[in-house]
Amino acid sequence: MTDKSLPKLDWRVVFNRAVPPGSRGWGRVRAAQLKQMGPAMTVAAWGQAFNALLICYMLQGEAPPTAIALWLFSVSLLMLYFAQQQRKLRGREIHSLPRPTINRATYHSVFVGLVWCFPARFFFEHATHGQQLALCVITATMMAGAAFVFAPIPAAAAGYVIVMGVGCTRMLMTSDSWMISAIGPVYTAGLLVMVTINGRAFMQRKCLDLALEEREQTVSLLLREYESSDADWLWQTNAQLCFQNVSARFARAIGRSMEELEGLSLIDLLRELPRSDQGARRALAAAETRMNGREAFTELVVGFPVDGAVKCIELSARPTFNKQGRFSGYHGVGSDVTGAREAADRIAHMARHDALTGLPNRLQLLDNLDHALGQARRSGGQCAMLLVDLDRFKSVNDSLGHVAGDHLLKEVSRCFETVISDEMTAGRLGGDEFAIVVPQVESHEEVEQLCLALITALQGPFLYRDQRLLVGASIGAAIGPADGDTVEELMRHADLALYRAKEGSGNDIRFYEPALHARAEERRRIELALHNAMDAGEFTLAYQPLVDAQTSQIKSFEALLRWHHPELDQVPPAKFIPIAEETGLLGRIGEWVLRTACREAASWPEDITIAVNVSPRQLRDPGFIVTLVSALTQANLAPERLELEVTETVFLELTNATQKALNQIQSLGVMLAMDDFGTGYSSLGYLRRAEFDTLKIDRSFVSSISAQDPESTAIIRAVVALAGSLGMKTVAEGVSTEEQLQLVRQLGVDKIQGFIFSRPVTGSTVKAMLGQNRKLAAA
Repeated sequence: MTDKSLPKLDWRVVFNRAVPPGSRGWGRVRAAQLKQMGPAMTVAAWGQAFNALLICYMLQGEAPPTAIALWLFSVSLLMLYFAQQQRKLRGREIHSLPRPTINRATYHSVFVGLVWCFPARFFFEHATHGQQLALCVITATMMAGAAFVFAPIPAAAAGYVIVMGVGCTRMLMTSDSWMISAIGPVYTAGLLVMVTINGRAFMQRKCLDLALEEREQTVSLLLREYESSDADWLWQTNAQLCFQNVSARFARAIGRSMEELEGLSLIDLLRELPRSDQGARRALAAAETRMNGREAFTELVVGFPVDGAVKCIELSARPTFNKQGRFSGYHGVGSDVTGAREAADRIAHMARHDALTGLPNRLQLLDNLDHALGQARRSGGQCAMLLVDLDRFKSVNDSLGHVAGDHLLKEVSRCFETVISDEMTAGRLGGDEFAIVVPQVESHEEVEQLCLALITALQGPFLYRDQRLLVGASIGAAIGPADGDTVEELMRHADLALYRAKEGSGNDIRFYEPALHARAEERRRIELALHNAMDAGEFTLAYQPLVDAQTSQIKSFEALLRWHHPELDQVPPAKFIPIAEETGLLGRIGEWVLRTACREAASWPEDITIAVNVSPRQLRDPGFIVTLVSALTQANLAPERLELEVTETVFLELTNATQKALNQIQSLGVMLAMDDFGTGYSSLGYLRRAEFDTLKIDRSFVSSISAQDPESTAIIRAVVALAGSLGMKTVAEGVSTEEQLQLVRQLGVDKIQGFIFSRPVTGSTVKAMLGQNRKLAAA
């Protein structure tokens, strides 16, 4: 035992004022202190009896008999009390004691010291010089004895020594020498130091004893558990590597009988086992090599067929040699690690598979893609990476909840199994984005056919609680190694193709092409520039008039956002609006457009209205209605002079918050217009979700209208009739020729917007237009 192994105990711990920091079970040390004092107290009792009788005999005739009798009676009572306490403690097994118990022992020792100070206080002055010397010797002897008797409890020993030291010092002070008088305090201080040292040593030693005892109990418990369990067992072989002294547990663990194993070669046993994978074959070969070289081997995991299942057994062994240094066999240990192996396999599966769908995750997909790329490079072939993003998945999540969304993702994952071959890998990257690794590709057309089959399968419908869910998918494809020689490059290029596919209306397929890099770089520059465009004052508004179809009088204007950047020049809204929406900047930009348009319109005649486009994301913003009211109030613009234009996509992502916003807009008196009506996912049911004031016929129908295109004409006629029956006005967008103008007039459109009357103009030009007769001539 070294000093470093001893616990550090300061004076507060030694004198029962505190416990060591971080210690547990300190009550066991206190119990050991009290237990250790038991035998010593018996010896101390006999010593006190002898000293009491000696003092009484020595002082008879000198000290008052009554005082001697009273003192002797007190000593007798003390001895009886301690004898009774000893009987109570005898035979009791005390495992732990609280701090107050040790404090009571200290109080008892102080009381004993007071009783034994009585002779020094009341008998000393009646004694002769020889008797006084004897009293000093007896007192000093009892102080020294107490320093050892009470050593297990330093606080008790210190209390006794201090009280007796005071009595001894008083006796010595009767001499005329200050040196003799100083002996008392010095002697007392020396004993206190000894008490502290002995007490600390006892407590440190007891701490170590208890720690060793606890460790022995733990080891014994583990050994008993080891002996009673089937988890581990011992085995041994002779010099010929044949099993000997086979235990029943070993035989039972590997599914053999003891008789069958006795004398069987270890190498032959291992050779009989199935070698299912390359890793197992390598491990068994390495172990056989070590056994042939008479070397130790550890953690050899082999699979033993037992009762129709495979048990994973881990074997470790070391060679043994006789006194002559000759090999005498192996002594080893075996463990059943089947449960641990199964848990490890589950963890490995979880690390490489998606928890929701069970499909391979990003890590597994990238590994498979890396393998496919390497194989393609070596064979001179091709592989492909397909990224699949579900269309309209967010609307399902928002309208029906995440449970419905999770159900849809599971159904989609099952669709992949019906389309892809066994060599391909379909996995989930996260959210509603999936990926497919095609390890062998013969041609571009083969990949395109696979993408078409995927889109067909993912169109659904998928059922959820009697509801039909319709989604679809956009797919981006990259073929390696032509489109990327590394995993990262091929993934990035497939992602660029997917981004291009998502720009369409859905169910689109795009293959990577180098031009996409230029588009991605342009998009990156636009995104960076957008963050400072608002503060730099680079945005302006242009206004395009909407005129009465019959009179050509200006009825309203549509506010159109324009962005002029010092380096990018004039950036079209079709390029920067989607980026602003993706980056979360559209809310701030949209608020600026709304406030600016309202301020401008407030300076126009009261019969002229202003139309402002609003995105679905703005409507979902909880603060949009507050912003709308604030813009109208600050501009002092009447609500009926403002018209908000929304597209049909707002209903594809319709949530309770969006529906509430539409209702609040109408309750304010602000007009609503459905922009680009007739495109995308038009449904007459959308018109029931909100009371629209205007339907704007998409320019795609207007641009194709002619006497030779009866389909577009029929569509516009139907929209006008529908709007009229619902009490709505109609606007024809994009009218640019005289023929289109005449046809839409004949079809009964209420308002016309297009280059035929005016391009978008500045605010000052608007005021000039309104200052004239407000009638515009067709160009």
